[in-house]
Amino acid sequence: MLFKEFTVLLNPQSRKLVIGMCLNAIGGGMTLSLLLVYLHDMRGFTNTFGGLLLSYGAIVSIVASTPMGALVDRIGPKKVMIAGLICNSAAAFSLSLVETHFHAILALTFINISAQAVWPSQSVILTRVTPEVDRPKIFGFNFMLLNLGLGMGGLLSSLIIQKGDLLSFQIMYWVDAATFLIYLLIVFSLRGEHVNKYIPKEHEPKQGSYRDLMQIKPLMYLGFAGIILFTFGYGTIQAGIPVFATQFLELSPKWLGIIFGVNTISIVLFQPLVMRILEKYSKYTALISIGIIWALSWVFVGVSPYLPVLASGIALCMSQLVFAFGEMVQAPTIPVLANELSPEHIRGRTNALMSLQWSVSGVLGPAITGLMLGADLATAWVVVMFLGCFLSIPLFLAMKRLALKG
Repeated sequence: MLFKEFTVLLNPQSRKLVIGMCLNAIGGGMTLSLLLVYLHDMRGFTNTFGGLLLSYGAIVSIVASTPMGALVDRIGPKKVMIAGLICNSAAAFSLSLVETHFHAILALTFINISAQAVWPSQSVILTRVTPEVDRPKIFGFNFMLLNLGLGMGGLLSSLIIQKGDLLSFQIMYWVDAATFLIYLLIVFSLRGEHVNKYIPKEHEPKQGSYRDLMQIKPLMYLGFAGIILFTFGYGTIQAGIPVFATQFLELSPKWLGIIFGVNTISIVLFQPLVMRILEKYSKYTALISIGIIWALSWVFVGVSPYLPVLASGIALCMSQLVFAFGEMVQAPTIPVLANELSPEHIRGRTNALMSLQWSVSGVLGPAITGLMLGADLATAWVVVMFLGCFLSIPLFLAMKRLALKG
């Protein structure tokens, strides 16, 4: 059985949580890549507005992460998560009715604020309900299920969406909104001290702050190195590969579904194998390997313009296959290390800091990509991305020295 080695480690609480995340990811998979298409084709907004809207959303995430992390520590992850899921559902539903620029901005504002309430909260709960020895496998399993959900969502959207049909797009957003409510019901059923505000022991500080977090130097290195790594990984791939494939390689847009489908399927199939390999190495070795693997993925992107059309499409598929292996190392390593380095009373703030890796890279990656590809510097862009993947390694090495010394 593909999942058996993971499912035996799940307890009732963690089982509910990972199932909820997977079901919720189906809605995200349906809408993730189609927002700009919906706003342009169905609502008549320009692509420029759509691109700026996504960047604005990433900035909102950056601003919201700090107070949301503090709120998780102050009132407990379950309460923050409930509020976030209700708000996210309403905001997702409102996208189906958007008619003005202001409405679109408002919807994206609440979607990104809500995400910063949900992501740190669920990471805190999953960490608390999972024994430390099992966390790498459970976080890896969760990542695998997330990708399974995203893949299923992408498949469903391809069946639902009809070109030029507004109702088909609206149905997609209604289903997305419903997945948040399903997840909400699951969160309501979670019980125990692990989901509520942490009560410090006698020898522990009664309250914490971001200043306390910043004094944990290995954690700071992990956070900043992750931002660099994600900028030259997720941030640029999501923004740049579609443009590079369709405009520079002149591939059909249908190739995009295949290219990113290879990534998702690879994660579902190979995550158990990668977890078994990771058991033989330290988390610090795993961290360093991520940048090397992702750099290798850019080699396939770099050679693709020199190949025939079909072969260039296959090269991009190979790049996403290799990139997936780096993701499969990252998913059970960075979150687990972050929570190991964090005291319990500031764990909400820690996971909020880690979420900045996604939001900051979501601003920097597209900005670098847009400037370079817009200036017709596709080859230079690939070289910069390749070299950029190595920039995080010195920080990870410094982090390792500090963590082992402490």
